[in-house]
Amino acid sequence: MEFETEEQKVEALKKWWQDNGQMVIGVVVLSIALVAGWRFYENYKIMQAEQASNLYEQVLQAAQTRDDMSAQQTRVNELMAEYANTPYAALSALVLARQQAQTGDTAKAIQQLEWVMKNSSAAELQNIARLRLARLMMATEQYDAAMALVNTGYPESFTALYEELRGDLHVMRGENDLARAAYDKAIQASGDSVSDFLKIKRDDLGQVVTGETSS
Repeated sequence: MEFETEEQKVEALKKWWQDNGQMVIGVVVLSIALVAGWRFYENYKIMQAEQASNLYEQVLQAAQTRDDMSAQQTRVNELMAEYANTPYAALSALVLARQQAQTGDTAKAIQQLEWVMKNSSAAELQNIARLRLARLMMATEQYDAAMALVNTGYPESFTALYEELRGDLHVMRGENDLARAAYDKAIQASGDSVSDFLKIKRDDLGQVVTGETSS
């Protein structure tokens, strides 16, 4: 649309503003609110991470000094309740589970490990918890439960650890030929970083002997 005079342009602008001004203001206000909200959320996440990190440091220090276990449990519970979306909650639960297992409190250690498996968003931490839980089950002669955890499935990067544990379980159940196969798979997956202990366990089983239990 062309205007003959400046007055016509001004009038047209006034009319457009009357028709669209509120919408423009609304869009501007909404944009400002979204930016402010995003910044607030980012700052909140940073603050949460810092607070969780501080609590995790306390958990680590208490583990080294063998601080009161009830106080340690309180710290970990706070991390689980308030900072479950950070990796520090799962890491702290793993620390506490190790302490509890070392002091013979297997039931509570299992609770911590199960929490990590269920709540951690990090696959690596989930698998670490599953492996430790399976070893606890093996230590208490719950071989079937431990094997069920091993058979759940795992990332390729965890092959060596899972297959070594599978071999240990087969040995405990007297299934030496299956243990050999699992140890061989663990050794192959380990590559140059294979541990001497794993090789010793495999060598102790020797070669396949006809008539050995296989299931």
